[in-house]
Amino acid sequence: MDNFEDFFTEAFETATLKGNLVTLKGIRENAPGAASAENIFATIENSRDFLAEHLPWIPETDIFDLKKRIRSWVLNERFGQGGCWLIFRNSPTDPEGDFAGSIMMDVNLRNRSATLSYWLAKQFTGQGLMTESVKLITKFAFERLKLNRLELLVSVHNGKSAAVATRCGFMEEGINRDYELINGKFVDHRRFSLLARDVY
Repeated sequence: MDNFEDFFTEAFETATLKGNLVTLKGIRENAPGAASAENIFATIENSRDFLAEHLPWIPETDIFDLKKRIRSWVLNERFGQGGCWLIFRNSPTDPEGDFAGSIMMDVNLRNRSATLSYWLAKQFTGQGLMTESVKLITKFAFERLKLNRLELLVSVHNGKSAAVATRCGFMEEGINRDYELINGKFVDHRRFSLLARDVY
């Protein structure tokens, strides 16, 4: 692996990752059914107030903006710069599962690192879905993609998201002051990281 960038670009894909509680599937343009932009948007709409508390892009998002975001993630995957997985809660009665949210990976190839971000619709919180999703992505990032570092940035007001990071073995490194403008206010974020050597 003399040239990591070449290796990574060839290896990177939003592969389907299956756990006990969830299945992660790469986002696609013009996908049908539960993975469609229309269904994703309907899920956001039903949890808009809940999601807007910590996600600055939610208040202004409409179906056209969402489709642009999907296109952007598809391009990021194509160029090995990152990807977006849709989170489906496994269902014994529906093989497709219930769409619950998404988890994203922004890659820094030079440093062999990536930043994760995620969201869940309100009705799917408190069920362990995001904890398992982060663990699936972590395993994929270190074992398949050979990344060295993952990080998460979590609003200081978002205790539930910080708890996910801790349950997944991430270590808190400090505070990024005024990191993000949310609902007209600058918000500090807690920075968490996990290294490959912490796990393997």
